[in-house]
Amino acid sequence: MILKKEHIKKLKEIYGEDSKKVIKAVKYADKKHKGIKRDDGTPYILHPLRVAGLVEKYKVSKNASMLFMASVLHDTIEDTYTSYRELCDLFGEETASIVMELSTAKFAPLWIGKGGKAEYLSKKMENMTNYALLIKLCDRLDNVSTLHGCTEKKIKKTIDDTYIILDHLKKVRGFTASQQRVVDEIERKLKEYKIEG
Repeated sequence: MILKKEHIKKLKEIYGEDSKKVIKAVKYADKKHKGIKRDDGTPYILHPLRVAGLVEKYKVSKNASMLFMASVLHDTIEDTYTSYRELCDLFGEETASIVMELSTAKFAPLWIGKGGKAEYLSKKMENMTNYALLIKLCDRLDNVSTLHGCTEKKIKKTIDDTYIILDHLKKVRGFTASQQRVVDEIERKLKEYKIEG
């Protein structure tokens, strides 16, 4: 189990009466991602937990518990056997809707064009709600922050895709203050990588 006593205590302090739902979301995501590893070899559940931590860091909101749950659950529909209805029943329609908005459609590979997934994500992200875009940007920040242990090819693709996505978003939509802080941090992280070719 990913949650230790000190984690539960901290979540109770932060989320108060909503902490039961938040803890339930973490346990649910942990169960759904059980046995799955990231490209760097770490347990997958650490990624959505880091994304939730980043959202918590960059966005102060009266909907903080819902944002945390959507962040920690953000890959469940896309990557596990989880349905939108299941998330609605367990965590509410607002949380489930954001997770759905963040999910790549199962049929997307059939119509992703020459631009590949970066182009698909760019178009998808330009129309996201502000909450979903914040989570997706934090997801991208975590992706570019945890490339150690990945192949050179994976690192280069992640960096190239990130530049494509950010360039597109800057042209087509404005960012909230929270989103802009995340974008600034992504760009700072990208400068740390020296990739040739």
